[in-house]
Amino acid sequence: MDNNELLKPLNEILARVKALVELAQAEDWATLEVAANEYQAHVALLEDATYLKSIYDAHLVEEAKEIITEIQTQNMDLDTYTSLQREKVASELRQITQSTKALDAYGR
Repeated sequence: MDNNELLKPLNEILARVKALVELAQAEDWATLEVAANEYQAHVALLEDATYLKSIYDAHLVEEAKEIITEIQTQNMDLDTYTSLQREKVASELRQITQSTKALDAYGR
């Protein structure tokens, strides 16, 4: 397996997480959920000792580290967007609850 082939799975993971960030930016949560499940299946490769050893043996550790660092950065961006969405939904639920309580207090 040549160097490009060895790093290809990492680059695919990077492309997938970038796509997740784009979906989060677009607030396409339904598509994001499906894509996130597929992404999780691919990320398991980062724990594959055989794959990691092949990167080490091919002297591609530095290149792999750069890609993995970018994956981590994209994951942090994704986490930021999803956290903002969770806060937005929680705020909307609080407003609905307060409105319901107000309506109940005034006998609807």
